[in-house]
Amino acid sequence: MRTSWPIIGTVLLMCIVLLGPGPSAFAASVTHDTNDTSRLKDTLRLKNVTISWLHPLEGGTCTIPAAVGSINPVDKTGDRVRKVTEVLADGSQVIVQDDLKTGTAEDSNGGTYHFVYQNRVVFNVSPDPSAPVSVKMTDNFRLTGNGLHTHVSFDWSWKYPAPDGVDITLEPFADFPVVPYVFATANGDSPDTDHGVTDWQQLSTQGDPFHCDPL
Repeated sequence: MRTSWPIIGTVLLMCIVLLGPGPSAFAASVTHDTNDTSRLKDTLRLKNVTISWLHPLEGGTCTIPAAVGSINPVDKTGDRVRKVTEVLADGSQVIVQDDLKTGTAEDSNGGTYHFVYQNRVVFNVSPDPSAPVSVKMTDNFRLTGNGLHTHVSFDWSWKYPAPDGVDITLEPFADFPVVPYVFATANGDSPDTDHGVTDWQQLSTQGDPFHCDPL
């Protein structure tokens, strides 16, 4: 679960340019149907990369024993598979991203853990610029190791304004494929009305995604 980290994404992209991302594969294609419907399909695979967390997991919270201290990802132990599709027809857009991130984390005592993050998000963008972008997101974060098993998840939907429309970004470390992107909540308790979020529907929630899901 992320809001947006454009600065960190830019820094990481510069690191890729200078140092290389390690073994990876990129594939993108655009097709056009006879009814002028265009479809974009893009797959990104990154291996042995650093997957940054928004914050460490602290012992004593989120069902993590206090004795473990803090848990952070280990550099260059992560893998990511991201698939983005877009269907554009009659001025409307449906953009879907399926994202899988896995890797190793370590606590203050040297104990190791395995994490799995899965996210699926669907954006519906109307050709009417006054209509808000509709978002449907399912999100799961699991951490296991040293007898510990944590699971945080949610299934939410919300809307936000984008009067100038949205652009697709396939930047390798972009968290989500559209710009502008607004997450449902800025504090975990109420819609981010400062950025125009409306109709936040919490269809299901397990645990505390805002504080216990570092991705």
